[in-house]
Amino acid sequence: MPTDPIAATTTLPRKNTRFSKQVFLPFQAVWNVFSLQRLLKPATISNGVVSNDAVEIKVEFSHHLKKRVHPAGLLSGRRLLKSLMSRKKNLFMTNQEMPNAIPPDITTPLIPFPNQLPVTGTTNLGLLNSFIGTWNSPTGNAATGYNVMPLPQTTALHGYIVKNFPYFEEITFSPIAGGAPNREGQFTQASAVLFYEQRVYFANNPDPNGKQPIQNTLIHAENGTWLYHTIGLQLDGPYGPRNVPPPNPLPKQNLATQYNKQISVPHGNSVLMVGGAGATGTGIPDFPMADKSFPPFNNGSFLVTDPATVLTKQLQDLANQGITVTNYSSISVSSDNPGGGISNIHFENDYSKVVSMNTTWYIETLSNNTVQLQYLQTIELQFMINGVPTNFLHIDANTLQLVETFFQVNALQPWQDTGITVNPGAPVTITYKAGQWTADPNTNNGQLYDANGCTGITVTQSGYPLEGVNMGCLVGRVGNNPVFFIGDGPVQTPAGQTGVLSLCINDDLNGKYGKGLTDNIGSIDVRIKF
Repeated sequence: MPTDPIAATTTLPRKNTRFSKQVFLPFQAVWNVFSLQRLLKPATISNGVVSNDAVEIKVEFSHHLKKRVHPAGLLSGRRLLKSLMSRKKNLFMTNQEMPNAIPPDITTPLIPFPNQLPVTGTTNLGLLNSFIGTWNSPTGNAATGYNVMPLPQTTALHGYIVKNFPYFEEITFSPIAGGAPNREGQFTQASAVLFYEQRVYFANNPDPNGKQPIQNTLIHAENGTWLYHTIGLQLDGPYGPRNVPPPNPLPKQNLATQYNKQISVPHGNSVLMVGGAGATGTGIPDFPMADKSFPPFNNGSFLVTDPATVLTKQLQDLANQGITVTNYSSISVSSDNPGGGISNIHFENDYSKVVSMNTTWYIETLSNNTVQLQYLQTIELQFMINGVPTNFLHIDANTLQLVETFFQVNALQPWQDTGITVNPGAPVTITYKAGQWTADPNTNNGQLYDANGCTGITVTQSGYPLEGVNMGCLVGRVGNNPVFFIGDGPVQTPAGQTGVLSLCINDDLNGKYGKGLTDNIGSIDVRIKF
């Protein structure tokens, strides 16, 4: 049975007021409309308009549907009206101007952090270790994202239009509790993994009069993985514990292919990009400019801003506020590099094919001791313009701030610098997430415990970071301020304090009463929310 929607307009008096709605009715509802002619007398019908004192309904339906109208199964007009009114939130699309979409919550992780200890650290993840956590960008008029998007349109003067707009986004990078070993036979390439999930939203309305309201509307979504590769030994057998004798010398990882980005886009595109660590330095990075030989940049009919200049201006604006880039590093990957590739579904391949894709991500440490991410992403698309395959550039750029991250605290180490600076008026919240440890394996029947520490053993001696709380609990410190208890949390850093956040197990750090940290076991992961 056809499922084409049928457009209808209803005008119903209600408490001496009139309102007009556009509705989409399923096929069955066509029968309901004709029931009004029978049941709401007196009524007239002319050119698809059924009317009387109570209701006026205009029906527009396709020719093949007209032939299928049948009196069997008719609903009463009263039931029809009740059904329409009860379902108006889902079925009605108003002819009047609609309000903006509800602002999304961009402070909540899109991917849950694993409840097992994940593989983290620069040894395992390289520069990707700085990505871990949830990031977002400013909304509304303060939005930092900028997009250049050409779109094919046969009615346009040049056969295409441009849809350039500011945007904001949220993205979560999450490590996993393991890796993906690629076995050669004598040695292994270990793939450390960050899963990511991304949502992108329109930042404002293009029409200042409020028509076509799109602010806060989702415009793009994708997920995928970032990979970091290292070469190591291969287990003997499926699970070890011995290793296969390695070749001598053991091969080294090709640094030009050490990083991969895998993308899945709901348009029907899958992308694999390959690359390595890129430029490093201080000050404002030299962002790669768009190739102006491609449309829409080479068409003088369009005013197109190079997204690279948007990133530069944002850093210049920060510098004017006294905040500069202390140092930066970057990762560059491309589908054009050896091992990269793209797959498009049939429709996309014919009409809007992704030809190539490259992206560079910058990890920037600022002079206020915060870290931000900036990125440029360039997609080469191929449209059919007047029957001729024509390649275009679609470019995104944005600056991201950290919303929350995760940090692994090792029981064998004293105070550990999280790299997070706490400022007055902007405290952070610390919550235990996963893992177990012990400050003394001879206590608690040898069992490990969480961040609350060893129940029943309260610290009373000096030499421990904090007295009056459990041995082995998680404690924190902001700069040189007094130590505070965290445990399983959530606990907010003390008000008014400033400095770098450090975390530690509550133990005899200097070995004054025994083995100190040397006999400790385990580690825990904590969630740090800004």
